[in-house]
Amino acid sequence: MTRWGRCVFRACALLAAVPCLVVAQERDSTTTFVYTRPPPFRAITGIPKTLGITARESFQPRHLPMMLGVTVSTLALISVDEPVLHDTRRLAGRVGLPPNHPSADVRVGAFKLALPTTVGSGLYFLGDGLTSVAIAAGFAARGTLANDMRARRTASEVIEALLASGSVSQVLKHVAGRQTPSEATVPRGRWRPFASLHDYSANVPAYDAFPSGHLTTTMAVFTVLAQNYPEYRFIRPVAAVTMGTLAFTMVNNGVHWASDYPLALAIGGAVGNVVVERGRTVVKRPRNPVPSQASRVQIVPLFGAGVIGAQVRW
Repeated sequence: MTRWGRCVFRACALLAAVPCLVVAQERDSTTTFVYTRPPPFRAITGIPKTLGITARESFQPRHLPMMLGVTVSTLALISVDEPVLHDTRRLAGRVGLPPNHPSADVRVGAFKLALPTTVGSGLYFLGDGLTSVAIAAGFAARGTLANDMRARRTASEVIEALLASGSVSQVLKHVAGRQTPSEATVPRGRWRPFASLHDYSANVPAYDAFPSGHLTTTMAVFTVLAQNYPEYRFIRPVAAVTMGTLAFTMVNNGVHWASDYPLALAIGGAVGNVVVERGRTVVKRPRNPVPSQASRVQIVPLFGAGVIGAQVRW
């Protein structure tokens, strides 16, 4: 880190009162990310502003190609939802994957947890909120034990991304009101927008297909991990395999259509990026910094034909 970058780092440390409350992570030769201790309950109190920024950013002109791509891909997948469903179940049957996701309820104190009982339900639970909470708990433990502010920020941001992206998907589910494959009464599922809360709660699978909440939150969580730990290049491939497996399993289980996924991925990625950007300070350094006064004088060995000496550079 250059002297200018170290000055910024020290200033952040002074603002945080205790030096160990700040961690600086160099991204490249010109960028450093500075992480500070997350405020108490930031994972909850930060949600309104995160959603506001996400909504505002999503409709910026530079994001219009992405929005167009999501719209076109969704419409294209809707047209082939039925054959995709049949082909997915045919392939799953060949590998012995049943088209359901049974679970068993386990009570832990005052809480009741649903745990997978088969391979199919285990794959479905990859996108469950409990998995994201476990990831956050791991980073929180690491941050506390090692006094690692980046890990503590990541733990807070995983929960914030989970809650923020999940709330968006739930609102859109109520707006769209699309039947899941298991509840479909017409090809590709019936759409009944703005269903009453009573009807929705009485038969949730008849209204909550679009967009996929599991894929939305999983994308948001992996975006937080990949953005905060860019040096670990395996995160993105693992994310791709995990979400691909989850997407395949949910179609096979009759929980979602393939067309429920493009918007879910877009929402999760957008929310995850905003959460990360709000949780760290970006320090930019000059690409070609001016050398310090002490380094402007250089003595370089000089070798040539019949010449041995030194060259002084100013």
